[in-house]
Amino acid sequence: MPGYDQTERAKLAGALRQQREATGLSGVAFAQRLGWHQTRLSKIETGRQFPTAEDITQWAAAAGSDPLLEQLARAREEHATWAEEYRRSGGAAGNQASVNSRYEAATQVAKFQPVMIPSQIQTAEYASELLRSASGPKLWHVSDEDIEKKVAARIAGQQILYQPGKRISIVILEAALRTRMVPPRAMAGQLDRMLTLHGLTALDLGIIPAATIVPVYPTSGFVIFDNDYVVVETIGGESHVNDADEVRAYVKCFALLHDAAVRGESAAVLIRTELDAIRAELG
Repeated sequence: MPGYDQTERAKLAGALRQQREATGLSGVAFAQRLGWHQTRLSKIETGRQFPTAEDITQWAAAAGSDPLLEQLARAREEHATWAEEYRRSGGAAGNQASVNSRYEAATQVAKFQPVMIPSQIQTAEYASELLRSASGPKLWHVSDEDIEKKVAARIAGQQILYQPGKRISIVILEAALRTRMVPPRAMAGQLDRMLTLHGLTALDLGIIPAATIVPVYPTSGFVIFDNDYVVVETIGGESHVNDADEVRAYVKCFALLHDAAVRGESAAVLIRTELDAIRAELG
């Protein structure tokens, strides 16, 4: 994925490209040797599609090289801590720019968050307060200045919501509207912002009501990019899911969550109810 040139996934894609180039064949000619469509080969060489063990074996046979199965295994198990992500990207702000590039490169994004408002629809105040909480700089030693730069980059990345051809599907639990991860005024501003987003063509925002029996319940948030790459968020970092079978499981999981969610005016009622409660609290 763009912005992640040092991941095991990217290293594997580069190694496969080197094997193909060593044959002296163009991408088109090598795809013909494999009996594949050239688009499939291109996606694997650029890291946009994760190869299977069978793909790796066929590739090696066509290139007259050793199959990169150990490298494939490392890519499947890839996990990076937040500290590693910040260091690799040149700080929290650089990390946010890297994250933005993933969304820029994808046509379809499906995101689930259980108890917080996803970054793609956060206000600057909500994002800033969230990053300054105990789960932010206190754990990863991020400076106030870097937090502000990260927030600015995060807000800039929200322009994908206005891009033609994009489809950003977000599902949250109703708990995300009520969990006080930021001060009341920041939360009120966030909920008010969400009420203004319903008309965006690119955004599909769904909320699973608290009274709904959730068909599946992943304990961590996750993002699916173009149905072939998943990033799973954890307390300590994020895991990159590349295996085709695992990705399909996440796609099915999201579909069940999506079906359980309400949207449009039904979602707006949930947001307004919590917003009214906060405004009453603030007086």
